[in-house]
Amino acid sequence: MRRIALLLLALACLAACHDDDNEDPKPELNTARSVLVYMAAENNLTVNKGKRFMRDDLNEIIKGSEQMASNQRLFVFVDSLSGSSKGGTPVLYEVRNGDTTLVQRFGRDFYSCDPAEFRKIVEWVQTNAPANDYGLVLWGHASGWVVSNDTIAGARGTTRAYGQDNGQDHLGGSLKWMNITQMARALEGLQKLEFIFADCCNMMCAEVGYELRNVTNYLIGSPAEIPGDGAPYQKLVPLFFRSGSNQYKAIIDTYYDYYLDAYQTDYELKGYSVPLAVIDTKYIGQLAQATHDVLGKFNGGYPVYPQTPSLNGQVFYWYYDAPIMYDMRSFVKNNTSSDDFLKWEQAYRQAVPYYRMSMIWMTIYPDLDYAFSGFNGNAADNGCVSMFIPVNNRYYYNGAFHYMKTFNNFGWNRLIDWERFGWNSKSTYVR
Repeated sequence: MRRIALLLLALACLAACHDDDNEDPKPELNTARSVLVYMAAENNLTVNKGKRFMRDDLNEIIKGSEQMASNQRLFVFVDSLSGSSKGGTPVLYEVRNGDTTLVQRFGRDFYSCDPAEFRKIVEWVQTNAPANDYGLVLWGHASGWVVSNDTIAGARGTTRAYGQDNGQDHLGGSLKWMNITQMARALEGLQKLEFIFADCCNMMCAEVGYELRNVTNYLIGSPAEIPGDGAPYQKLVPLFFRSGSNQYKAIIDTYYDYYLDAYQTDYELKGYSVPLAVIDTKYIGQLAQATHDVLGKFNGGYPVYPQTPSLNGQVFYWYYDAPIMYDMRSFVKNNTSSDDFLKWEQAYRQAVPYYRMSMIWMTIYPDLDYAFSGFNGNAADNGCVSMFIPVNNRYYYNGAFHYMKTFNNFGWNRLIDWERFGWNSKSTYVR
C-alpha cells in the first residue's frame, strides 16, 4: 500500500498535545513559493463506507514533500470530522521533508467554507511564509458555479459550490458551502496567486475562470466529477513548485496518466481518465467577448427563448435531474461556420492553452452508460471547459438548483448577455 498510516497516527498524537497552540514558523524572505492545501473535509471525505480519502491524501502530501527544495514551503489546512466530542477543531500544518509541524490547532470549530475564515488562512500563509509567489490547492467537494439557493450576497447562507462543511463538530450540523463569487471576494486584496489547483468536481467551467480572473493567474482542474481518491499528491507535490506552462502541463499530464493507468482493470473506465484543463485568466475576458460575438453568428441564428439549440450528443459534465455544464468548444464548433469557429478558437486557445479530454469518467450516477457514455462526435472536438447554456427544461426552473435563477449572478453570463436571446432569470418553463 502506498499509504503511510503510522505517520498520520503520529501526526494526530502530536496535534492532540497542542490544544489552541500557535507556533508561527519564522518567515523566510527568500522562499521561492509557498503553497497552501486547503482540505475542507468535514463531510464524507473524512470517512465514507470505510474509505478515508482525507487521511490517504494527507499521507500522499507528506510523501510528496520529500521531493521539495529548501526554499519551498507547503502548508496544509485540515477541517475534518472529529470522531470524538472534544475533537474536530481545524488544524494547520507545515509539511517538509516527509515530516509535519503543527502550526496551529484552532481553539474552536468554524465553517471552513466561511469566506472570512478561508481568507484568514490564505492571508496567514502570505504573511508568515512570504515568498516570490503563492499557490492554492482547493481540496474537497465542489459543483463549480452551481448553487442550491440564490444566496450569492450572503456570507453564510446555504450555498453550494465549494467545501461542503456539514457543521457536525460543535456547529449544530447545518450544511454550508462557499460559492465562487464569495471565494473571489475573499481573495481580493491579497497577493494574486500564481495558481489555484482545484482537486474537486466541476470547477473547470468558464464561469469559475472568469470569476477568479483577478485573484489567480492560472486555474487548473476538471470540468467533470473526479474520483474520491483525488489527485496523486505523492507525484504532484513537487510539481506545485514549478513555474509557467511547464507547471500546469506537468500537473495535468501526471494526474491524467495516473488514472489512465489506474483504470486499466476497470471494465467501464478502461482507456479513459479524468478530463483536465487549465485556464490562463489574463485571457478569459477576451474569450468571454469572443463567445458573446460568436453566439450571434450561429448557423440559422441562435434560437430565441423558449427554443433551445440542439444539444443531442453534446458532452455535458454534470447531471442532476437534467444535463448541465456543456462543453463550450464542441458547442461552438457544432453550430458555427468554419471561419467563425476558427476565429473564436484563437481566443479559446489563449485562454485554455492546455487540456486533455476523456469521454468517460468516474461518476456518482449508478447508470453510467445512460448519463455519460452516449456522447456523439470526436473527443478532439471538445475542450475540457464547460459553460452554462440556457435550456427550456422544467428542472432548470423548478429543480434543486434553479439554474435559471442563479446563472446571471456570474459575470461570464452577464457578459455573454443571454437576455438578447430572451433568456433571463424571469423566464419560465414553457411546455
